Amino acid sequence: MSRFKALTSSLKSTARIAVDALLEWHPSTLPMVPDKVITPEFLNHLLEEYGFGNAARSAVAIEVRTTDIQSVSSNCNNFIIEVDWEEGADMPATLFLKLPCPELATRWFCNVIRVWELECSFFRSFADDFPVRLPTVYAVASYRSRFILLEENLHADGRVTLHTNPDMMEGPSRAVAEQCLAALARIHAFYHDLPREEQERRLSFSTHPFLSPVMTEISRFINRMAVDPCRKKVPHSFPESTAQTFRLAMDHWDELLAWWYEGPLTLLHGDSHLGNFFVEGDEMGMIDFQAAHWGKGIRDVQYFLIDSLPADMLAVNEHALVRFYTEQLAEQGVQLSFETAWEQYRAYSFQTLMTIVVSLGLGPLTEGDVLMSEITRRAVAACERLDFRGWLEQTIISA
Repeated sequence: MSRFKALTSSLKSTARIAVDALLEWHPSTLPMVPDKVITPEFLNHLLEEYGFGNAARSAVAIEVRTTDIQSVSSNCNNFIIEVDWEEGADMPATLFLKLPCPELATRWFCNVIRVWELECSFFRSFADDFPVRLPTVYAVASYRSRFILLEENLHADGRVTLHTNPDMMEGPSRAVAEQCLAALARIHAFYHDLPREEQERRLSFSTHPFLSPVMTEISRFINRMAVDPCRKKVPHSFPESTAQTFRLAMDHWDELLAWWYEGPLTLLHGDSHLGNFFVEGDEMGMIDFQAAHWGKGIRDVQYFLIDSLPADMLAVNEHALVRFYTEQLAEQGVQLSFETAWEQYRAYSFQTLMTIVVSLGLGPLTEGDVLMSEITRRAVAACERLDFRGWLEQTIISA
């Protein structure tokens, strides 16, 4: 059944991409070639049809130019653009433009797992009340296999500091880690245990990366597919003993999902590593919501800590940082005991390993082998340190 559903979703993704290519001339088809997007005519159309707020919808661009500022992404085609506006427009001089990447394999994969659809849905539903700083969104458009996001250029704000791959390699200081955890606690408390109807309305479970009927099977299928290729790419970072634990988890996938996603749930960022946080003064903001979904807040916590801190640094601070998160939640009115949080932390540690194994094993989302190998080592070390296999055997297999 999992192979059939994976094949069906793959064929649908292929069909969406093919239809957009065949109907490139049709007005409903969103352009993805930069030369067609970065023009005053199209930018004005985008803002009028898909703009956020009166200022964006009424703004008129006179001239649009690309800049030399690089904004690297593993699955998108990103640009910083300069815009000359008609006098009186309340719009910034530069904007961040996000389009589908040109590589066909990556576009196909992103359509299968629906990451672009998730990010567009997130901004439509949460941009107005999100409790931590987001890039201001000026337009969101999505249709079939394509999307366009027009956002604030954070590089233009002198108060903002973005984190980079070298920051990920080095790891944040204890103070920065606590700032990130405090931001996650605010998010998780704000959306904690909303009625299921409101969750569905704001971010449909049909797009959930694990719980939607199709993605439940696709996730299991691509996880199984990724293990051996990942072992071949980084055999020293991903040993066979961990691969065996990985396969055992896949054998009990349905039971794992039931445990992970038993309520109460909250809104998760889903890809909460250090590179998706930015600093503005004493506060943390967040970017890149391609994996947003409903789940237990500790999922974001373990993903941030395991991905972002070197294993030896995290081992020394792990208990204290998880406890700090529970204290921050309590200040926001949500009670989560340290003992419960720690069990959830152990249980969710596999998701960090799972994400990197799929990214590295299947390839399209890989940014750089050095960083990816290091994150694999961190994820493996966490599963060993936290004895995920012991938790799995005791809580899931023996239950």
